Amino acid sequence: MPHSRARLMPAFTYPLAWIAALTLPALVAIYFLRHRFRRQQVSSLLLWQLHRESREGGRRVEKPQWPMVFFLELLILALLVLAATGPRWQVPHTTRPLIVVLDDSQSMLAGPDGERPRDRAIEKLKELTKERRFRSFQLIAAGTTPRLLGDKARHLRELEDQFEQWTCQAPQARLNAALGLARAMGHQEADLLVLTDEAPVRSPGQGHLRWIALGQPRINFAFINAARSVHGAEDRVLLEIANPSALTGTNTLRVVAGTNVLHQETLTLATNKTHRLTFPIAAHTPKLQATLGPDALTGDNEVHLVPAARPRVRVRIAIEDEELHGLVADSLAATGLRALDEDPPELVVHQSDSVPAGKEVWGLRWFPAPEKPERFTGPFVMDANHPLTRGLSLPGIVWGGHPGATNAPGYRPVITAGNVPLLTHRPEIDGRQQLTLRYVPNHSTLHTTQHWPALFWNLLDWRAQAKPGLREANHRLGTDIAYRPANDEVVIQKPDGTQQTLQAPGTEIRLPVNLPGVYEVHSGSGTNRMSETFAVNFLAGEESNLARAVSGDWGKWGTENEIRLEYASILPYLVLLALAIMVWHLACIARQGGRV
Repeated sequence: MPHSRARLMPAFTYPLAWIAALTLPALVAIYFLRHRFRRQQVSSLLLWQLHRESREGGRRVEKPQWPMVFFLELLILALLVLAATGPRWQVPHTTRPLIVVLDDSQSMLAGPDGERPRDRAIEKLKELTKERRFRSFQLIAAGTTPRLLGDKARHLRELEDQFEQWTCQAPQARLNAALGLARAMGHQEADLLVLTDEAPVRSPGQGHLRWIALGQPRINFAFINAARSVHGAEDRVLLEIANPSALTGTNTLRVVAGTNVLHQETLTLATNKTHRLTFPIAAHTPKLQATLGPDALTGDNEVHLVPAARPRVRVRIAIEDEELHGLVADSLAATGLRALDEDPPELVVHQSDSVPAGKEVWGLRWFPAPEKPERFTGPFVMDANHPLTRGLSLPGIVWGGHPGATNAPGYRPVITAGNVPLLTHRPEIDGRQQLTLRYVPNHSTLHTTQHWPALFWNLLDWRAQAKPGLREANHRLGTDIAYRPANDEVVIQKPDGTQQTLQAPGTEIRLPVNLPGVYEVHSGSGTNRMSETFAVNFLAGEESNLARAVSGDWGKWGTENEIRLEYASILPYLVLLALAIMVWHLACIARQGGRV
């Protein structure tokens, strides 16, 4: 609707004044009866009988003849009745922008088509724009992070394309963050509207904010946990199903791999109860698909689990001492992260003074034992934020080291005995990492404890995380998915069949994932071309809880006085128009010689 035109306020100032509209049918009745029994003029009384016989001789329809003054009086009464109701006209320069915060979470899709909160929210927005005029419109989708659905629009019909971008796929709706963005954009000059399916934590109060919930409690089963992890030579699958509804319900769980049905059972769960299922599966088994029967929300009824990532690191042991070589080999084997082959190496354990050659090669230099090692019993100081010390503790151990050792230039201590460095680290400019270890096994007890293989597991895991590719194969929707590309261009194949090409100038990026399903990611070229498959699942227990869905309306756009100031009374114009018609009415009567 053009902004140069105004619209009437839907609620009149004095609605009881509509009772005065009864005068309109009363006026019609007066003129009708007057026409039916009006005076008949004849030239002689002898002709009166003939006139009666003529009228009574048969049926005929006589149309009432309404004089002009009747219509003028009817219009005057209608204007006066309308003026008595106190209608107010919205002044164009007092209209405010409307910023709408839309709940972008999955629960907005609960229910059948046409009854989903999303559908009802769009209809509610259209209804509100018919009741009240706004200067402009801006839509904000409140998902994991708030996002603008498009540019500011001056007409509601311009928002149709933006509604298509309101997909409601997020695992949560951060409405407060979206409201913060809306307030920053509105500069205290805009009306704010929240359309969701849940009640506000606290009432909006007197601000220019309305919170409208359009949800409805429903029975819903949901996957709240799903994992496929490495368990020795096999994979282990975990599935957890919950019934967050207010009533006991029944559903069917079905797990398939390709065309093979691996598991199927009927579940009956009481309110807020869960069912957990774990089972082993061969590591080479392709994608698993677990499904639940249809219910109110379809987004949490399906999960996909691809084979778990098994990172392996190619390690070369360049140590001549057979006893020490064996200790290192056994320690690496205990981690389960060492690859069977070692060429080209990604980590070299050596005793040389030089750094291992190779663009992607990390080095662990193991210092040869001194002539007189010193046994350190503590206290040991560790850099708790370093990748090598995760989950590591050194209680009651003996560490044989080099007395009087100092940090080499560029190296920072990771583990020290007092001020004596035992394990140090130096990062290279090209991303490689160089480590030094001062450890004499014959004078130490650390390698006889569980903390020794943990130290090497941290080392190989750190190296594996630095390799190009994904760290994990199965993810929750809404979590960051780190990816190290093989070159500066990444192509993502999404579950809906679309592709997206990303530029990756750095060493690590976060993949833009906003839909559940199975993805493919590609990077590199030629022989270095790398392709991986990963799954993203909607696992959000709070969002699947449809028992909390409500309908209601909280807050308002300003006080009654503020809203009243946005409207100008049109009563004077109606009265002036009625007076003008009265003058016309008097002129008509005067023209007829005072006869009506």
